[in-house]
This record gives sequence, C-alpha cells and structure tokens, in this order.
Amino acid sequence: MRTERFLRVLVAVALAGITVVVPAGAGPVLADRAPLAAAAPVAPSDQPCGWRGTAPRTYDHVVWVVLENHSYGDLIGDPGSTADVRAPYLNALARACGLATNSRAITHPSLPNYLAMVSGRTGGVARSCTPAQCPQRRRTVFDQVRDTGGRWRVFAEAMPRACRRTDAYPYVVRHNPPTYFPETPGCRRHDLPMGTPESGRLVDVLAEGRLPDLTLVIPDQCHNTHDCDVPAGDQWLAQVVPRVLDGPDYRAGRTALFVTYDEGAGGAAGQSCRRDYDESCHIVTVAVAPSVAPGTRVGARYDLYALLETTERMLGIRRLLGHAADDRTRSMRPAFGM
Repeated sequence: MRTERFLRVLVAVALAGITVVVPAGAGPVLADRAPLAAAAPVAPSDQPCGWRGTAPRTYDHVVWVVLENHSYGDLIGDPGSTADVRAPYLNALARACGLATNSRAITHPSLPNYLAMVSGRTGGVARSCTPAQCPQRRRTVFDQVRDTGGRWRVFAEAMPRACRRTDAYPYVVRHNPPTYFPETPGCRRHDLPMGTPESGRLVDVLAEGRLPDLTLVIPDQCHNTHDCDVPAGDQWLAQVVPRVLDGPDYRAGRTALFVTYDEGAGGAAGQSCRRDYDESCHIVTVAVAPSVAPGTRVGARYDLYALLETTERMLGIRRLLGHAADDRTRSMRPAFGM
C-alpha cells in the first residue's frame, strides 16, 4: 500500500539520520524565500514534496492538523536527538517537506489560539470557557469559504455527535472553534466526528477524493499530546498524514497540508506571543505541498495569523480577516514555494 510504503520511507529517513538537502539553486537553508523545486513529478508515496515544479495560483484544498502544548525544542531535533527519537514521524515529515523554524503561537491558553487562527482575533478571550460562556460574533474563515461557494469541514476525533458544544472526554470543545461562532451557519452539517485513523468520515473522504476546500483535523486529548506524551501524537500523525498524502486529492497536485501546534509548553494566560519570544510561544509548523522543495527551512517569523493569511490566499480569498491583514503578518506561500 502507498501509505505503508510512504511511512516506511519517512521513518527510515529519520532513524537513519539522512539529511534531505534543498536542491541546487534553491537557495540557502533558513532563507526568507525558497524558490520552487523543478523536479519531474514522482509519486507522492515516494516523495511527498518537491514533485511538482510550480505551485498552483489557487489551491483546491487546504488541510490543517492541530496538536497541543509542546514547544519547538521538545519536538524538532537533529537525527538521533531526544526530540527526533520521541517524534520520528514529525521530524521525517519536516525534513521531507518544509519547516518554519520561527513559528509562534498568539497567546496562552489553547482556546484563544484556536479562535485567532480561524477569525484573526482572540475576541478578548484569555482563559478557557465554553461556547455558552463566551460566544464569538464575528466572521471566520469558514464564512469566507462558504461565501466563495466552497465547503469546509472539521473532523474532531472522539466527538460523540456533530457540533458538540460541551466536553465529552477525550473530546474537549475548546479545541473545536466553529462551536464558538453561533452566527456561522452549518455547524451541525460541517463539524463532524472524525472516526479513527483507520475508519470513519475522515478516512472515507480522503480515500474517495472528496476533501472540501478547508479541512481542520482535531485529534482527541491523547493524540494531540495534551494528556499523552509526544510519541502518542507522533504515532497518530504517522497513521493520519499518509492517508492525506496518498489520497487522490493530494496526488492531483492542488492540496496543501499544515501540521502545527496551538501553543508551546508553559507560559501565562493572556501572554502576548506577538511581543514575547520565550520558548512557550515557539511552536512547530510543518508545510507540506507538492511544490515545496524537500528540506526547506524558513527562519522568518510566522504565527497562527500567518497560517490564516496563507490559507486565505491559497483559497483565493482576497479580504483578509483581523490580524491576518496586518502589515507584520506575512504569508508563508513565497518562502515555501506554495
């Protein structure tokens, strides 16, 4: 199977300590801008990134996978390092595709980061609260997608029913942002239980080539590494991400995937990660697309508002939301060749 072969290749790269080098002429590592790869197309199961020479003007599909509460240094390291041993799949994926080495959360705790990444603002939220306690009344990227005639989906692992607005452990509502926006229509149609990495709605959508324009994949409280250690989340990624990359949508060359974290470990509630640069604000963001040159490392400062801006531009949305439109917020597309 393509998925199994892809996983063997990536993990072998990580465990063998092989360094993937950006192709000749692609510019230095940690450059602010990495030119597009010019390699001839190859099957994504053998090479997830770098098999398409140019990026499409707009993408058909963008997928976000969001994990929890581990800082960059806990997750990314040189081959054979403690971080690499704990998260071999994440490190292998980063080496095979692109890694933002200076990516930042917006604040602490988790909830305002999720609100920020879908709406461009935290809405003044500085603590955990339920959708009933702190409903948000502003436009989101889900509204933008709908207004352009597109579709969006959230696939939340362990959620017992669509658009669940209260916790049902190991599902927690604070990691499911559409539930906080009562004026965004279609939550019960579009915010769905994921199933498992082996079966269920997400697996079916990927296998059948039915990805919507924007997909947000939310692991449960163990697989997001909130309540379980890093290896549990890494093993979950190693099951889910290959299904995305082996699916017909990704193989068509117009799908991009971002694996990111909502915040790092530690920090204080309400802390501004736009001003502070401690390790609790430093997160991992991996950029995956057919046109990303393997081994690309970008040292420019990005944050979750940049993820929103990048996604809006990929989907052809012109009017940016909130802080995604700030001058200091920059799209990741040019640097990663997306």
